[in-house]
This record gives sequence, C-alpha cells and structure tokens, in this order.
Amino acid sequence: MTTGDDGLDSLLGGGIEPGRFYLFYGDRGSGIDHLIHQIVVNGLLSPGGSGFKGKCVYVNCGNYRRGRMMLDTDLLCRLVKAAKLDLYEALDRIYIVCGFSEEQEEELPDEVENLVRGDRDVRLVVVHNIAGLFTADGGVYGRARGEKIMRLQGIVYRLWRVCAENNLALVASCRPAGDTALGEVKPEGGGYLGHKATAIIYVRRIGRRCSSAYLIKHPSLPSRGIVLKHGLGGDPLGRITPSFRILFQGEVDRLKRTYRDALMDIGCRRAFDSLVEAWGREQGAMGNSGVPTAMEAMLLTAAVDNRRIIEELLREIEDIRSRLDRVEERLREGVEG
Repeated sequence: MTTGDDGLDSLLGGGIEPGRFYLFYGDRGSGIDHLIHQIVVNGLLSPGGSGFKGKCVYVNCGNYRRGRMMLDTDLLCRLVKAAKLDLYEALDRIYIVCGFSEEQEEELPDEVENLVRGDRDVRLVVVHNIAGLFTADGGVYGRARGEKIMRLQGIVYRLWRVCAENNLALVASCRPAGDTALGEVKPEGGGYLGHKATAIIYVRRIGRRCSSAYLIKHPSLPSRGIVLKHGLGGDPLGRITPSFRILFQGEVDRLKRTYRDALMDIGCRRAFDSLVEAWGREQGAMGNSGVPTAMEAMLLTAAVDNRRIIEELLREIEDIRSRLDRVEERLREGVEG
C-alpha cells in the first residue's frame, strides 16, 4: 500500500506491507498528522489503486482537552474525495477508537482486537500519537517515568501482537523525544517502541514547503534520507481538529477570493453576499449538523435559506391574490349595480 508520497514509498522499498509495524515520527509542522489521515484513506483503496481494499481501525491517543488531538474529519473527507471514493461508503469502512487518558489507552488494544476479530475485512490499524499520553508532561523522571514507559510497552506489544496474528499492517505516529536540534533524534516513548517497529521514518520540516525524511530502521534496506520537496500533503499541519468556525471562515474567505470576484452578474454577487449573511446567522446549526464537511453544511444552510425565502414569497403572493380577489369582487358588484 502506498503512503501517498512517492518519496516515502521509495524509502520503504515500495510502500506499506501487511504484517509489518511502521513508525513515523516528527514534530508539529512536519506533516505527520496529514500523513496519518492519508494512510487511513489509502487503506480503503483497491490494490490497483495502491491500497488494501479493506477497512481501517483508526486509534487516537491524546488528551483532547489539552492537545485537541483527534481525527480531522474535514481533511479526511477532502482526501476521500480526492481519491474518487464514495464519501459515505468510505466513512462506513473506518472504525474510530479514542483514548483520552492513560487508563483509556490501556483498554484500546482490547477494543482493537474485538473489532479485528469481529470484522475480517479490517486490513489496517493506524495509531495516531501512540506515546502522547505517557510523555505529555515531559518532566516525569525516575520511578514514575519508568512505570509510564512500562505501561506504554504493554500497549505497544498488545497492538503489535493483534496485528501480527491477523497479518494486518500497523502504522503508528509519535513526536520526537527531547530537543530535535541536538544530536540524534529518537522517537518519544522509550526504546521498546522503536524495537518493535519493523520500519521507522523520521520526518523533519526544513523549509516552508519542504521536508526531509530519514529511514532510521528497516529489515532489509540501509538507512538513508531524502528531501520531500512539497512536504507531506502540501501544507504542514500542527493542531488537529480545528473548530467549525475556523473551517467555515476559511471556506468563506476562499470563496470570496476565487468565486465571488469571478461572478460576472452583479445580481449573482448580491445573492452570494446574502448567503454569507445567512451562513453567519446559522453557524451554530451548521456546526451541530453532523454533515462531514464545512462546505456541505454551507450548501445545506443555503438550501434551507432559499426555502425560507420561497415560503415568504409564496405567502406574499397568496396575500396579493387574496386582495385581487376582493378588488375583482367589488368591481363585479359595481358593474351589476
């Protein structure tokens, strides 16, 4: 299965294989978060499209209140559409399991195993930020730190075992340990995580739209590095799960730049401006709609607002008809008199 980037595929000798454990790590802005979403979508593709044509279990590990780390559904939907997959059919093939505390993360391997054993179409397990909950404070040393790392080792082993026994590809992400500017950069979470991974790639941002990727470990390939000229996904991501307000404002700003200014008819421009006002009034409803993307929520609201205007016009027309009927009745009475 492709990672979605030719450079990363070449580092891995062709891509991601079933039964192996792949660890990608890099700091915020390196594009790792975008890569994880892309790999989830790639797992749904047919083999001819460089995928596994199966289902995927996406596992998120992170304190949502502290880090706002979760699945970015807007990004995911854009990637699904770019892959020319049916949106709702594709989303139905993704299981999502989240752990927002260390205790919840320790339960995740059992949840994953139940899903895998209950659905033989699962071909891929993707774990986002696998070590984050156990390294979030960064200042824990001694026995407390040792206990945290041992608990994380148990989670890693159980996830690895479930995937190995069922010949599933396991892909995980994490952040670098310590200061990335000093010496060798290792993945956070201790040595056991790196030990269990079949292949390890470190991604580092080296420019506005440029990243470097280093193959740290592989069972048959030598360590080497390449430059990813366009980064991962074209736009490095940091914080995941932007609010609907941010997504909505981004869509409106983009449409104003690329669509409204290109409209030739002044009436169409005014109609667009009236829709912007309607969207602004109904941001709360759009955010709670459950519709996968901001644009689709905006289209739904536009349709509802159009229907509101139609209903108002129909009432006005009915009132005008009623008054005309009364005028006609009076005219007839005058003629007859």
